[in-house]
Amino acid sequence: MTTTVLKIVIKPYTNKELAKIFNASESTHRRDMARIKKHLTPRLGHRWNVKQVEQIMELLGRPYEMIEESK
Repeated sequence: MTTTVLKIVIKPYTNKELAKIFNASESTHRRDMARIKKHLTPRLGHRWNVKQVEQIMELLGRPYEMIEESK
């Protein structure tokens, strides 16, 4: 059995991509983002920039590393 650990790369993400990283549904992630939105600058376009992603991870907590196991 092999185990693959996927590291999180800090880069611009959409809300949908961030929800996957935080292992939350899109509606739960939207609710979490609404709670911390006052601490973030407005995003330009559909993606959060690198600095904003760092702030999001600071405020929501660092997401767990994703682990995939294959047999």
